[in-house]
Amino acid sequence: MEKVLVVPTALLEEHLQDKSFIIENIPEVLDVIKSNHLYVSREYAEYAPEYKQIIPYAILVSEAGYYLTKRLKKQTEKRLHGLCSIGLGGHINPEEVGLEDFAVSDCAGIINDHSADVSNYHIGLVYPLVINQNVQVRETSKMTGKWATEEMINAAVEDLESWSKIAWENRNLWKIL
Repeated sequence: MEKVLVVPTALLEEHLQDKSFIIENIPEVLDVIKSNHLYVSREYAEYAPEYKQIIPYAILVSEAGYYLTKRLKKQTEKRLHGLCSIGLGGHINPEEVGLEDFAVSDCAGIINDHSADVSNYHIGLVYPLVINQNVQVRETSKMTGKWATEEMINAAVEDLESWSKIAWENRNLWKIL
């Protein structure tokens, strides 16, 4: 059984409010995560409103633009099939890494989306990363990827999953190039 890192929703609510992209109180949210995280069954957490799953969400940036991926049907999360993303992220689980004590820095924003069912149980910690090398998708049965200019993403914004739309709409708050 896969377990994922979560934080009780009640402890985050006052910091998240009803905003979809938060920059005002990132240190406080990160402190709540650090002090109150636990691991629960992913199967349970995916539909448990009493928990928020914590998802690191990296946005790859280079002089070529932004790394844009498209989720294919073999990807685990069926609610996101066929959608594009400017962010790469995933659950934190103890089977992959053992996190007991950790520090988090340089988080550029927090995604707190309530527009889609899949997002109600997650928050995204946004980390823009400048990449100076070639990037390739390794799980080609699950996704495709390419560098996209700002104009290309603007033209495809309706195909973006909700977190990417939120991050893109707020790029002036995290844009690093």
